[in-house]
Parts: sequence; C-alpha cells; structure tokens
Amino acid sequence: SARTSWLIAWCRDNEDSHIKLFSDSVKDAKDQGRKKKQSDIPKETYYLQLADSIFVNDKDPEMRLLFQQNPKAFIKPVQMRFQILKKKYNEVNTTLKQMGAGMTFDDLQKDQKTKTLLDSQLEKFPWWPELHGWWRTNPAYNTVSSSADPRQDFESAAL
Repeated sequence: SARTSWLIAWCRDNEDSHIKLFSDSVKDAKDQGRKKKQSDIPKETYYLQLADSIFVNDKDPEMRLLFQQNPKAFIKPVQMRFQILKKKYNEVNTTLKQMGAGMTFDDLQKDQKTKTLLDSQLEKFPWWPELHGWWRTNPAYNTVSSSADPRQDFESAAL
C-alpha cells in the first residue's frame, strides 16, 4: 500500500531514528565501526513522527482530518503495521530457509536459485529487500536467521 511505502521511505530517510526504533544490532554497530545506538526518548516519539510523515499528506481527506485532530491515536496502528511487516518479512525468510541465512539481498540476487525464489516472494512483498537491509542481523526482527553463514568455509578454517 502507499502508506507502507511512506513508512519505508521515512525509515530510509531517517536512518538514525529507524536504527533506534528497531533497536540497533550489536553486530551491525561492530561491523560499521561505531557504538551501538540507543534512544534516550520513548519509541512512541518515533512512531508519532512516522505517523506524521504517513498521514499528514494522506490521499484520504478524512484520514488527514482524523490525524490532525488526534495524532497520538495513530501511534498504535503504526506499531501494528511494523508487527505485520515483521511477520511477512519472516515468512519470506522461512521460504528462503538456510539458503539465505546471513546473506545480503545483493548476495541472494547473484545465485540463480535464490534469485528465482526471492523474486517470486517480492511480487507479494516488495518491501523485503529494504527490511532485510535493516533487520537481517537483528534477532529481534529476523526470527529465522542463523549463525551459520553459508559463505563460511569452516573446513578450510580448521586446517
């Protein structure tokens, strides 16, 4: 939906806020050579900012008016949308199974087998690549992830 696309766009445009909203991954912080980001303000503040970016220009005038009258009433629906996105994100991950564990979207697109499988999923859930970039290493969101990266060569490392 257009509202989900606005939600994703806000997260993309507000990287620092979305990192704090999703709870920063220790692994991501370490890989990027930075400290783990933690928020000193309630997550509801971010959800309200998000709701504003989604509903202030909504194509439905009634929805815009409702938001103007009571913006805090939109916090819970935005939170619920994230729960739905998380569920659908993990459904795609379950379909990929171990083939995609720990791999980036670009890596998955390089292998024809995973590309074909993923492309079929993207027709139903086009936001997966963006979410995967944010949630791939975050166990709070990626409940299907594995510590076994299929690109690792444990045999040669043991020799």
